[in-house]
Amino acid sequence: MNFMHMPLLLAALLLSGAARAADAPPRCYYIELAALPVRYVGPGLSPAVEGSIDGMPATMLLDTGAFDTSLTMTGVVRRELGLQMTGQYVQGFGGISRLYAARLREFVIGPVASKRSVSLPVIYDTSFPPSFDAIVGAPFLLQADLEVDLRAKRLRFFRPKDCADVPLKLWTEATVELPFARSFSGSPNPHFSVTVNGKELDALIDTGAHRSLLSRSAARRVGINLDGPGVTRLGNSGGVGSETAPTWVARIDSVQIGGETIRDAELHVVESQGAQPADLYLGQDFLRSHRVLFAMSQRKLYFAYLGGEVFTRGTGLEPWMREEAEGGNADAQYALSRSYGGGRGVERDAALAESWLARAAAAGQPHANLALGRREQLAGRQAEAIPRLRKALEQLPAEGYGPLWLYNARVATGEAELAKKELQASLDRQHQDAWPQPLTRFYLGKMDAAHVMREAADDKASATRRSCEAERIMAEWHAARGEQAQADALTASRLARCPAPPPRG
Repeated sequence: MNFMHMPLLLAALLLSGAARAADAPPRCYYIELAALPVRYVGPGLSPAVEGSIDGMPATMLLDTGAFDTSLTMTGVVRRELGLQMTGQYVQGFGGISRLYAARLREFVIGPVASKRSVSLPVIYDTSFPPSFDAIVGAPFLLQADLEVDLRAKRLRFFRPKDCADVPLKLWTEATVELPFARSFSGSPNPHFSVTVNGKELDALIDTGAHRSLLSRSAARRVGINLDGPGVTRLGNSGGVGSETAPTWVARIDSVQIGGETIRDAELHVVESQGAQPADLYLGQDFLRSHRVLFAMSQRKLYFAYLGGEVFTRGTGLEPWMREEAEGGNADAQYALSRSYGGGRGVERDAALAESWLARAAAAGQPHANLALGRREQLAGRQAEAIPRLRKALEQLPAEGYGPLWLYNARVATGEAELAKKELQASLDRQHQDAWPQPLTRFYLGKMDAAHVMREAADDKASATRRSCEAERIMAEWHAARGEQAQADALTASRLARCPAPPPRG
């Protein structure tokens, strides 16, 4: 399968910059090619830019840690795109994902467009349904010099002229220069050396990572005992791959990045379910306290500290999140609701959690409406649940569990035929055969319970979790149909053998 090479998209801008500088005297000119505004999207408040896919507006995650520019299943299902098998795989924190391909008529990122037919890879398996339609990866972002300034919510692309040996000081703040380290990765994302607790580690900048993190093996090398003092188990994190990764937060004595030293910090430690190319990933918390220039033309990184906490401690409520929420960002409002509802870094406050959840839902935030719809459904208020679930699923077409909840609400209100029609349409749109599709087929009468449990047990790494989920969701199906004895039997079986699920980070 020949995928489109995204670096071709900036060719016109690069050439135009070269033409403007062609007659310049022999001194350094640093030509700005393009600037892209950034906004925070989804429950994780990920940095994203706006674009379009086949003429439909698209939200695209900025991810220097990504191997390529690709589509998500959310983007595919929204546009009802056909998929082609590639036989290829990609690894992430959630393990391995299959790669498919989708052919597009048009792909636009900010001011840059491809107006010809292109084929893009599709990441099929993710830990959670993505809120974005596409991922803008390192090959596109780093084909020119790139400034990332999350505090200003801006990206800028540059092309240098006669600047090979000139320090690229774009800012008034004191700036650290770091040379690229040797890397055997196929990604253009540069590796560089840092020192953590006196030990040298391999690092890279990952704009797709919500917080900076260490791999578990690197944590061990710098003297962190995950069962010792100063370490807190947070739950699980996710990403590419269908599983979730155990996550901790650990106290760090020092992190040295060039001439900058951060003392008495905290870093997340993740036990990735897939192979990872670096020891330390500097994520969005680091990028909100620094400006960074990827000087690809010089094979250097430039950092400027802007103030504030470099590595977010634990899972606390950060001032920028509140600013986003109060400024009308519905995704940030939903994030605040989760923080107050779970007591994550702030005092648990049910009233504030409900207030922010209501504001997010009123603004159309799909996860807020999904949560409220699920709550209404479980409380037996099916008529109230149905419109919320429908509204959420219109925006989250790759969501796997919501269609099952909507089905049960429909059945409980006497709309069994409509429930079946909607669920079949959901199954057809998703082009999926992964979990929880066996449960969808069970609901539609296309698979019996024994077969569902065998499917749940097939993946050894997640057999217990999936088996417990299967019994819970099949019990809800029986209850919606008034078959309480069968529902009670499945519930008793689940409670007898299933652990409480870990919190998700």
